[in-house]
Amino acid sequence: MRGVPLAVPFLVAAAVAACEPTAPPSETPREQTASQTAAAVVTPVIAGVVWPSAASLDRGALAALPGTAAHAAQRSQVPVLVPSRRELLAAPVIVAREHWTSFWARTESMTVSLTMTRLSHKYPGIPPMRGAHAVRGEPAFITANEGIWSASWVENGVSYALDVECASPEAPACASDALVRELAAELVYVGGVGAKATGNRP
Repeated sequence: MRGVPLAVPFLVAAAVAACEPTAPPSETPREQTASQTAAAVVTPVIAGVVWPSAASLDRGALAALPGTAAHAAQRSQVPVLVPSRRELLAAPVIVAREHWTSFWARTESMTVSLTMTRLSHKYPGIPPMRGAHAVRGEPAFITANEGIWSASWVENGVSYALDVECASPEAPACASDALVRELAAELVYVGGVGAKATGNRP
């Protein structure tokens, strides 16, 4: 079972944005290799956020959040999505930083975490990778690693990565990607600084 996740927002951007550049051939001159390596160094790009409409704000889910979590959601620089299931909103941990926000919650049956970031890494000459799956109507990557199902996609101009781990590795709910897809579809918007600035708070 995993604990509260630390800041790992760059993993999302790396998965959605690009792959590692190909190593230069062995016969490439040393000087050219050095210049190519320098050119391959990239700077994180801050994506433009598209804030959802006021009508999409889920006031019920926002009211269900504990005060500390709700306050963190209000300070988020990215649109905050959270699970709509009340058991996951009872005692979550929401952390908001300059470019990213994370959500974490645990119940008796599962641990759910969601990382939201507006940072991405773009490599010269390498186009973004497109996920082979679809989540919330967007191209997505869905993977499984040591019993943890992950889905990552871009929405609102922001990269989202949802991880789901069942309390028991043998739990039928985690035998396929059905649960992570279901939880992703149930995510609701509860705000951020963009919502606060436009007066969308209850």
